[in-house]
Amino acid sequence: MKYLVFDVKADLAQFKKPFTTMSPQTFCIPTGTAIIGMLSAIIGLDKKQYWQFFPENSYHLAVGVCKPIKKVVIPINTLKTTSPMNFSRFEEHKRTTMEFIKDGTFRIWFSWNDAERFQKLSQMVKNHESYYTISLGLAWNLADYDYIGLFDGTSCSDSSKFIEINSIIHKDQVIEIDFNDRVIYSTRIPVRMKTDGSREVEQYSDYIFDNNGRLVRAKVNEYVQLANGDRIVLL
Repeated sequence: MKYLVFDVKADLAQFKKPFTTMSPQTFCIPTGTAIIGMLSAIIGLDKKQYWQFFPENSYHLAVGVCKPIKKVVIPINTLKTTSPMNFSRFEEHKRTTMEFIKDGTFRIWFSWNDAERFQKLSQMVKNHESYYTISLGLAWNLADYDYIGLFDGTSCSDSSKFIEINSIIHKDQVIEIDFNDRVIYSTRIPVRMKTDGSREVEQYSDYIFDNNGRLVRAKVNEYVQLANGDRIVLL
């Protein structure tokens, strides 16, 4: 199976935790829902319909942390605007403290059963093209990406020894973790939305990762070995 591999980065990123409203906080890593939205933006799929092209088991996806995750808190003034004039002569504003990931860089591994769209996506990423402007989370967190390559991947299931994993790891796949010289975090993120256009999250899962961007040394049930040497565990 072929995997498209690329790195995505942004000065600021925010993947909003839905239960933080007055002072929005961010997940530490890109969510599965955000990554599928970003891939859809690259090839120009409609925002209200793109999940119908990603039914369950139609794609493989993994994400890795490339740099230490640093968070900053920025106070932002939001303006009440009812007409273009209000942008310069606003009557009301609200100060909101928002949390962002600073200088985040993440690696994406993606494979898709839709051969035609997968070929289009791979070519556009290779050519550094996108139909819509991509972001890491919120629309104003503009992102850039670097094409790494297109590599064959082979499923492996040797759980008897420790291996270094490049991606975040689903907790259900973990047998044992080597915590030596690692800063291991655990987080729960949304992975999939319903395909009916409701934009309702249908799956959350728990993952572990190294907050400093180092590989996680662990025994896992299953992983994918890529031709470029990367080892990943799928979301």
